Formats: sequence, structure tokens, C-alpha cells
Amino acid sequence: MTEASMNVPKRSIGFLLGMSTLMLGANLVWTAYNSILLPTLVETVVTKNKGLVVGLIIFFGTLIGIFMSLLSGILSDHTASRWGKRTPAILIGALIGMPLIGLPALFLSGPWRGVLLPVALPIIIISFCGMQFFTNVGNGAWWPLLVDVVPENQRGLASGLQGGLTLIGAAIGIELVSALNKNGHYTSLALWLVGGIFALSGIANALVIRGKDLPAQSSQRISPWRAMRDMFKVRTRVAVFFWLVLAVFLAYMGLNSLQSFARYFLEVYFPKINVDTAYAIMGGISLVVTMLAAVGAGILSDRIGRRRLILWAMFLCAAATLGMGLTSNFVLFLVMAAIRSAATGPIFASVPALASDLAPKDEAGQYMAYNNLSTGVSGALAGLIFGVILITMDRSTFMLVFIISAIMFLLGGILFMIKVPQKELDVRITDQPK
Repeated sequence: MTEASMNVPKRSIGFLLGMSTLMLGANLVWTAYNSILLPTLVETVVTKNKGLVVGLIIFFGTLIGIFMSLLSGILSDHTASRWGKRTPAILIGALIGMPLIGLPALFLSGPWRGVLLPVALPIIIISFCGMQFFTNVGNGAWWPLLVDVVPENQRGLASGLQGGLTLIGAAIGIELVSALNKNGHYTSLALWLVGGIFALSGIANALVIRGKDLPAQSSQRISPWRAMRDMFKVRTRVAVFFWLVLAVFLAYMGLNSLQSFARYFLEVYFPKINVDTAYAIMGGISLVVTMLAAVGAGILSDRIGRRRLILWAMFLCAAATLGMGLTSNFVLFLVMAAIRSAATGPIFASVPALASDLAPKDEAGQYMAYNNLSTGVSGALAGLIFGVILITMDRSTFMLVFIISAIMFLLGGILFMIKVPQKELDVRITDQPK
């Protein structure tokens, strides 16, 4: 354990939970918008190639989010506001993101419907891209809090609790928005509701870390232009960190492959089951199992180490994903999905903790933003690549998606096993600058 991490006091469970409220709100928005609201909105204005349209919107919107997450992380390293390093960006993202999320409600109902319906698709694109922009302003500033305010021997716990709240947010997003979405008249309410919850989560997060989130020195301030110029320049290069990011990127390609197409998949694989019911059952089981596994893995990783949990999780995800694609029995599919969900828990919880262990403290925002690339870039590419594959939505193309996803998990596990050895992790964490 480094001297820097020992100077951070032990945190209470209440503080660690409160610190993670933003991630509950952000993931509620991402899950509800990507998986339910965006496909629903696109269906109101697009009749052909809707899978490709959804994939393209996700791809370009997510690229914007990736850029802003990285830029926000770097700028927050140098923010000298009296409110702290990370708090200003968290509040800006939460408060400005809300009206952009609710924007499509203008053409869904009310007096503006007839006027705005012809430009509905541009409004959807503006809303989705604006949502990605501002949720990731907050997201990019949040992740370095694991380094700033959490001691090393609690980062697994903190990351596990964050993963748990993240999945609670996803569960609320799926169950609540699915229920509202059954009746198209409530889609507008769903948009404003998820936006409002995100805004409240940012405010709550800022209140909890008040006084713990310390500002940078005034001499450390930099302009946004310099931050963009130096976006991929680091003062301290940690090679094993970047191998970790690449391996996890491959795993997240597998995880994100069907996220935006799950409703279409259920219609094709299990046509006799109501799609909203099937989606709610599958989402509920997956999220509850993942949440429990994430919290458990986070606690366990503080005691036995993070590497072995991540490694075995990747290989188990590969096997379960392949099984999901090969079955036509809904109950067996749910069993396979639950097994994969249990295996994704350590990826959600232990990877951010390991990344925060490896990140240099004075570049925490930038390094943790690089770690976010594993999820952000994979989400963008998955939306585009699998959207193209699924132009023809039949059983064979969905099976191909599952096979490719299983291969991604397998490749990620092999790369992680070879390029992220425990010996090198031990050396890097022990030799962190004092």
C-alpha cells in the first residue's frame, strides 16, 4: 500500500454508497435510453432498417460520450474550484443532461407534436448525443474519486458497491421504463423521469463528497484546448494498465453485443412470449445476479486479489454466452444468462478497483478516463458492428452475434492472462510514487 493511499482515511459504507449515487443515475439513463427508449423512439419515425439506424445513433452518440469522458477526466485533474476537483463537472453533467434527455417528449404528445414530428429523427439524435455528452461529463469526473478519496484496501468494496448501485439503476431503468413503455402515452413521462433521477443523483453525489473532494492547486489549471491537445500524453506511463484496458475492452465487446438489440432478439428467438414480459424477466434476473456478484467480488478482491477473479470471469462469460446462443428453450436461456451475469460481477467490480490501484494519483482523472474507454469504445463499436450484422434479423444472424461475443470474451481472457501477470501488478502497486 502506498503512502498516498494510507493518508486517505477509512470510509464508512454510507459514504461509499453515497459517493456512488451518480453512477446509479447515469446507468439508469444509459440502460433505459439505449435498450428501451431509443429503439422505441426510432420505431415512431423509421420503418426500414431500424436496427441499423439505432446502431448508427448509438455509435456516433457514444463516440461523443467517450470524448467527453476523457476530456472531463483530464480537466478535473486540474480543476481548482473551491467546490473541489470533481464536483463541478458532476453537477454540470447532471443538471444540463436532464432537459436534453426529455427533449423527444416534445414531439410525442402535446401541442408541438404536429409541428415537430417531421423533424423527429433529428430531435432524437440531438437528445441522445446530448445525453451522452453530459452524462459523460459527470462520469469522467466521477471515476478518479476511487483514487482521490478511497484508501487502497477499500477500493474493491467501493467498486463493488458502485457496481451494485449501477445495476440497481439499470434494474430501475429496465423495469420502470418497460412498464411505462407498454403504453406509448407514457414514453414522454419515462424520458423526463430518467432525466430527473439522473439530476438528483448528481446533486446527492456532490453533497456526499463535499469537503472530501479537494481542489487542485491554482498553478495546475489548464485550458480545455490544452487538455484536448494532451489527451493521450501521460507523464507516468504504466504499460500494464493499458494491457488491462485492452483486455477488458474485448470482454465488454462481448457484453455490449446485444444490449441495444435485446428486444429484437427476443422477438426472433422466443416469438411465443410477450417481448415486454420476456425482457423484464431476463433483465430482472440478470441484473439481480450481477449486482450480488459485483458486491461479493468487490469485497473478495480486497482480500484475495483482483486478477484471478477477473481472469476466471472472462472465461466463464465466454462459455455461458455460447450456451445462450445455442438454446431455443427460454428457461435454459435464462439459466445461461444468470451464469453469465454471475461471471460479469467480478468484471464490473474488480476491474475499476484494479485500474485505480495502478493509476498514478496525480493523473487519476486521465488514467481512469482511459479505463472508461474499455466500456465506451466497446459500446460504440458494438452498436455499429452488430447493427450492421443484424440488418437481417433472423435466428442465424443473432446466433452469429452470440458466437462472436463468446470469442471476444475468450480473447480478452487470454490477453489478460498473458499481458497482465500478477508479478507485474505487484511491482507496480508496490512502487507507486510516494
